[in-house]
Amino acid sequence: MRTILKRLAVVVPVYGNEASLPELYERIDAATRGLDVELTLQFVNDRSPDGSQAVLESLAARDPRVRVILLSRNHGSFTAIAAGMAQVATHDAVVILSADLQDPPELIPEMVRRWRAGIPVVLCSRKDRDDPLASRLFSRAFWWSFRRFAMPDMPPGGFDFCLIDRRVVRVILESSEKKTSLVGLILWAGFERSVIPYERAARKHGRSMWSMGRKLAYAFHSLVAFSSLPMKLFAGLGLVVGAAGVLMAFYVLLANLFGWITVPGWSALMLMQTVILATVLLGFGVLGGYLWINLEQTRRRPLFIVDKTVGQDLAPGDRDGRVDFFSLERVSAPARHGLREAAHRALASRRIILGPEVERFERAFARYVGAPHAVGVANGTDSITLALWALGVEPGSLVAVPALTAPPTAVAVLRAGCVPLFMDVDPQTLLLPASAVARAAALGAKAVVPVHLYGNLCDMPAIRAEADRLGLVVIEDCAQSTGSEAFGRHCGTWGHAASFSFYPTKNLGTYGDGGAVVTADPGVAQRLVSMRFYGQDASGVCVLPGMNSRLDEMQAALLTERLACLDEHNARRVAVAARYDQALSALDPVPGQPGRVPHLYVVRPDERAEFRRFLSERGVDTGVHYSQALNRHPYLAAQGRVAQAPESQAPAAPGTVAVAHGPDARSADAGCPTAEAAAARVTSLPCYPGIPEAHVERVVEACREWAARG
Repeated sequence: MRTILKRLAVVVPVYGNEASLPELYERIDAATRGLDVELTLQFVNDRSPDGSQAVLESLAARDPRVRVILLSRNHGSFTAIAAGMAQVATHDAVVILSADLQDPPELIPEMVRRWRAGIPVVLCSRKDRDDPLASRLFSRAFWWSFRRFAMPDMPPGGFDFCLIDRRVVRVILESSEKKTSLVGLILWAGFERSVIPYERAARKHGRSMWSMGRKLAYAFHSLVAFSSLPMKLFAGLGLVVGAAGVLMAFYVLLANLFGWITVPGWSALMLMQTVILATVLLGFGVLGGYLWINLEQTRRRPLFIVDKTVGQDLAPGDRDGRVDFFSLERVSAPARHGLREAAHRALASRRIILGPEVERFERAFARYVGAPHAVGVANGTDSITLALWALGVEPGSLVAVPALTAPPTAVAVLRAGCVPLFMDVDPQTLLLPASAVARAAALGAKAVVPVHLYGNLCDMPAIRAEADRLGLVVIEDCAQSTGSEAFGRHCGTWGHAASFSFYPTKNLGTYGDGGAVVTADPGVAQRLVSMRFYGQDASGVCVLPGMNSRLDEMQAALLTERLACLDEHNARRVAVAARYDQALSALDPVPGQPGRVPHLYVVRPDERAEFRRFLSERGVDTGVHYSQALNRHPYLAAQGRVAQAPESQAPAAPGTVAVAHGPDARSADAGCPTAEAAAARVTSLPCYPGIPEAHVERVVEACREWAARG
């Protein structure tokens, strides 16, 4: 059994380090071999003016552990490190290391050892440094001052090189401070610490980018961020100067009374004014520094802007190194800015129910699908119920549904007052076959709900033609197929109406519940608009059956943003499925049809429970869609009917096809044997937009390992 490795990231800010990067990479690589961790090397190019970016990209091309982000401008060391930590925030620990080769990567194994022993903060403190004299003197003076007046537990030589646990990384990122000190934040956060002393090496390449001006600015911001000493000093100085002024006033008064002053004290007066003015101006400077830092914090400018990312995606969403079955954070990442703006727009709107955001989304979604009308509703289940009502399917009518799908399909039929008629599915595609329409009509069904399962489309031209011939209403269930096309048309445009779900995991998902009905019939669309609002007409009078099923403004606004990147997301789903198709044929995957957008990638191992346990032990999450055929759910079986059409049975006259009622249909020839057999095996693998390539390969590796067991 493979244990899940701890995830360690090394964050390296880069500015003017072109010459040192190859050696740095080799030394980190050598130092971390044998650590038994999943390593990420996160380089942050702080808009270096030399050729550092080219060197970093070449490293990323040869080593998948290397990630690179290029910032839009030079932000400074602290911001660059914060940007790097944001990319690896889900790792178990982060090492912060400079790129100038002055801090030895060879200390990383000892840092990791102490971290594994339970120390969340491991600091490497310089006991000596091979730097120019002026630099050494300034450094000693600064660290003494910082230790004396701001952070008493600062190691005497200070530190930059350190390892911090994920908990500490979270504290730093959540602080969102801009003009501050990283070392100060690490110490301020608390947590148990361990210190490793070391001698800092001389710079091997180039010169330090830390000019005296930058050092003074860093020292000032560090002290201001963590100490009120500057203000206290000037308050004390103000008291001293004030006291001196009072004494001078007494002296002048006495001197005038006793005639001691024979010559006006112009020099003394000027000296006093100069001292006071200098003190006041310096005080204003210190106070201005505090005010400027507060201004920086109140502005809504981002701490950093990433211009370019190189290497495999490391967006948030990892959970202790596992391959999640689905990550909403990863899916949302490309639209994060637009989603934020959409939420603000919805919150600022004066209409919070069926307002402009719903109208905007309905128009956009209808255009995307290629249907004249789209009506937003509360969820996918309601959309089927409302479609049955709007199309005039009478209560008590039989409605044919495939036996292998999500229970909401049958629940929606029951809520409409109708009776679900469970039909068996095709053994390969697991879809409702076109031949089922005639069987359903022979039983007296008035409607059929073909479900486009896992993103594959049913044979809609044949189903619609047969339904028209036999007088059945067709409502497509497109909950799992938004974006899928076949026969030159988008799903949802073949039936009299079509149901869509916007549950968060769907191809087009929102951040709660949502659904829609599309139709080409303006009368059906008008009835749907009324039925979703209690069946009321424009005057508020209930004229139709109805319910409270409104797509709310917030979800509609978010859906509009997600719709803008749906094709990109769907392309990623297709690419992941193609990789699985290439590698996992031994697991009997449900075949993908041309034009499919895979909402789920489903394989059919013989021992599902053991297969899922095997993958889980290797850090891969899986799902089951669905564990029981609908006719085996006790409540649904009691309320619905099962159509039987044994292979050996000759075609029967209308009304004579066998029908098993409810829970009594337990034998293979009385149930839906294909759907029931499939439900015992189907297993869904991670397949969603934003899944990193490394995760896809881990899924492939684990599945191949399972298949190789024979």
